[in-house]
Amino acid sequence: MTMSKHPGTEFEPEAVAATPSWLGTRPRRMIAGGIVVALLVVLGVVLFGQFAPTANPGVSPGATPSSGAATESPAAPATATAAPVDGPAVPDVTPVPIEEPADVTPGLVAKVTKVEEVDGTARGPGEVAGPSLRVTVTMTNSTSSVVSLRTTVISCYFGADRTPAPELREPGGSPLPASLAANSAIDGVYIFTVPADQRGNVTLLVDYSVDVQPVVFQGDIADLL
Repeated sequence: MTMSKHPGTEFEPEAVAATPSWLGTRPRRMIAGGIVVALLVVLGVVLFGQFAPTANPGVSPGATPSSGAATESPAAPATATAAPVDGPAVPDVTPVPIEEPADVTPGLVAKVTKVEEVDGTARGPGEVAGPSLRVTVTMTNSTSSVVSLRTTVISCYFGADRTPAPELREPGGSPLPASLAANSAIDGVYIFTVPADQRGNVTLLVDYSVDVQPVVFQGDIADLL
């Protein structure tokens, strides 16, 4: 049996098999090309996000590095300063001659009993060695009760302006004890740095407590040397 061909038509089975049916028209080929391009763009964005270098390594996301931020300068080394002078300022009261006794409270008497010229020695923080006066203040209790001396402060000043004299501990300083027995006396020894040319006008302040008026001794220290 013989098959006949229609004129002008040819059957090409190999060509039909090589081209998928969904790419057989031009619009379908354009859609396929667009899909491929989109996939390539997405792949490029992913790869760029994984391997692209960051602008500022070591800075966490969201942190904004400050430009021109102030840096802390190293602290300056501390310098030694003189220790403040203990004791209150001299009150405006009539002074007692430096060689005479004075009543602190009824039955309690203070007196400067001895003054010595010494070379003051610096031992504690802020102390400065120099020509000094070692002053002995004697407290006498003539009452029948123990007297507290816990808050008693002895201070020294020199010159007409009453410049505070720094206090030292050495040689031989021994402040008053915390209390004074009945019918007894006790000495307190204090060392003050006073320039040699300022000893003609020395003020010693005995401040017993905040509710008792201080005693002020004043005069030429040479009267007691």
